[in-house]
Amino acid sequence: MKRTAYLLSAKSGGWSHHPAAHHPEYRLLKLSLVASRAGKPLGGHNVQAVLGAPDRPRYGLNEDVAIWLPSRWWVSLRNEFARAPDVATEILTSVQDPLAEVTGQLSGARGERTEQLTEELFATVFQAAGPDYWR
Repeated sequence: MKRTAYLLSAKSGGWSHHPAAHHPEYRLLKLSLVASRAGKPLGGHNVQAVLGAPDRPRYGLNEDVAIWLPSRWWVSLRNEFARAPDVATEILTSVQDPLAEVTGQLSGARGERTEQLTEELFATVFQAAGPDYWR
């Protein structure tokens, strides 16, 4: 199958509940990724993958882990990615290293550092590649 480029970017996140982002225990616990190909969002703006911290409980749609990143963060699939898990896994594996780098930093980040890394993450677009599956 022909390969194509995909862009992955953060859509939303889940943080620990503290009164202020500068609280020393404030941290990012999970994030959702959306994908686009050929300049169009895949499945509209549907979340395609959810990443969670190693100590974040998995339940419901997050019980099935598609990929474990080297940072020990888990990745579960949604929507179009869940309907084509082999294709999705190949796409996510193509950006495994940069995802592991940022999630590894987030694992140890607290307070202000979490806020800084979150801003960087939401400004980042991960350039992925995989099968040209969706038309």
